[in-house]
Amino acid sequence: MTGKLIVITGLDGSGTSSIAEALSARDPGSSVYRTPNSPYDVMRKVIDEQVREESQAAHYLFYLSSVVYASTQIEKLLEKGNVYCVRYLIDTVVSHRAAGLDVDLEYTTSLYSIRKPDLTIMLQLDESVRQDRITVRGKGVLDKLLDDECLRTKFHNEFSRFESDLRVVTNDGNSIEEAVEAALQHMKWDQ
Repeated sequence: MTGKLIVITGLDGSGTSSIAEALSARDPGSSVYRTPNSPYDVMRKVIDEQVREESQAAHYLFYLSSVVYASTQIEKLLEKGNVYCVRYLIDTVVSHRAAGLDVDLEYTTSLYSIRKPDLTIMLQLDESVRQDRITVRGKGVLDKLLDDECLRTKFHNEFSRFESDLRVVTNDGNSIEEAVEAALQHMKWDQ
């Protein structure tokens, strides 16, 4: 049995982790995977704080490398069932395009091959609710950057470039179950 790779994306605070965990809880044998994962996650803060402003290209390559590595780990998990992945290549590309890099959503090049998602769910959330969530948990470097409406608009515009690859689910913040049910409507694989 080979599982499906379902990527859950959206701006920080939109509920990506909560939705991925709730979907996995309803799907026996499935896994939740977050990028960047080990060993990259321990270096993330340093890269974000010390490399990003000095070299967006180096910052991008770090995150691209983390996704290439994640893909190899995800392939193993897919042997056991579906994988609900919080953030993936689309997030790396979108954030770096918004920062001005000319990169694209390439799953296969002469250098690497990244497992393409079977489904990518984009979570949308009212900005005031998103801000409340990330303020409560503590804002990271990117969260603080996304306080700038101009940059946030760039993110949304870059996600829009890939709208044919995305299934949008609204997470109004009132009930995670409503968002989970909406996401499940996009997972009718055999119909």
